[in-house]
Amino acid sequence: MDILSDDELIAELKKRFDQTKQALYDVKMISKKLEDVNHKLQLSEQVKSNFVSHMKNEINNPLSCILGLSQQLVSSAGDPETVSSAAALIYNEAFSLDFQLRNIFAAAELEAGDTTLQPSILDVNALVTSALASFRHLIDSKRLTVDFASQPEKLLFKTDADRLGLVFANLLSNAIEFNEEDGWVTIQAEVIDDHLTLRVSDTGHGIDMSQLHRLFDRFVQGESGLRKSHKGHGLGLSITQAIIELMGGTVSVNSTDNKGATFTISIPELPGDADADTFSVDGNDFLFGDDDGIEAF
Repeated sequence: MDILSDDELIAELKKRFDQTKQALYDVKMISKKLEDVNHKLQLSEQVKSNFVSHMKNEINNPLSCILGLSQQLVSSAGDPETVSSAAALIYNEAFSLDFQLRNIFAAAELEAGDTTLQPSILDVNALVTSALASFRHLIDSKRLTVDFASQPEKLLFKTDADRLGLVFANLLSNAIEFNEEDGWVTIQAEVIDDHLTLRVSDTGHGIDMSQLHRLFDRFVQGESGLRKSHKGHGLGLSITQAIIELMGGTVSVNSTDNKGATFTISIPELPGDADADTFSVDGNDFLFGDDDGIEAF
């Protein structure tokens, strides 16, 4: 066995110390990564639990209401006032249920990575007008004034009409839900440098600046618990952001307390040859054949 000099012994001890120190650091980093993975798994399980809990209420509540109102119609003996009132309530609940289910299915597709964009030439003005007609009962219930400004009369843009329709419906729903009675909803649409910009503004209380960084998180709302005064489950804006990012665009919000909020989306045209044979009006696609006939689907 070779006898080491003092300097060689010190150098060997230092080398082994450094190796031990590096090994301990590596173990620490691995442990931290494992902790991060475990934390993400716990959050994922919590999200799934929240999803089931929220969706159970969002589906069961309107469905129970529809069933109860339908039973009321059966026993109303044809009283016109009762029939009219119940029919209106059934429509409102069915509309809410349909809207929530569209969001649920979209969230499930996004979570599974199954969302495929289908480009078509969309009349943006027609999409906005159609959505406003669908939400008219909610707009009228708050006596809101809607100002929709768009030029030209037909604003054609190549995008996924169904996905953009859901995005706009969520923004419009928020503008109505968080607005004041007798308030305003302002909608602007324009195409600049091959990008479509849509702005939806309301005159509600606005958004707490401290909550802006969490606004697009799933299931996050400004209110929660028994004091919650607004409908919804915090899913719409997370879906909006996910769809817009999938389209290669951006979504932003500007708000001042007691002065409303403005949501702005900007998306580029989708690639593809949709302009050759597909046209979409308010989300309904049409195919043009050789005989210039039009078939809707």
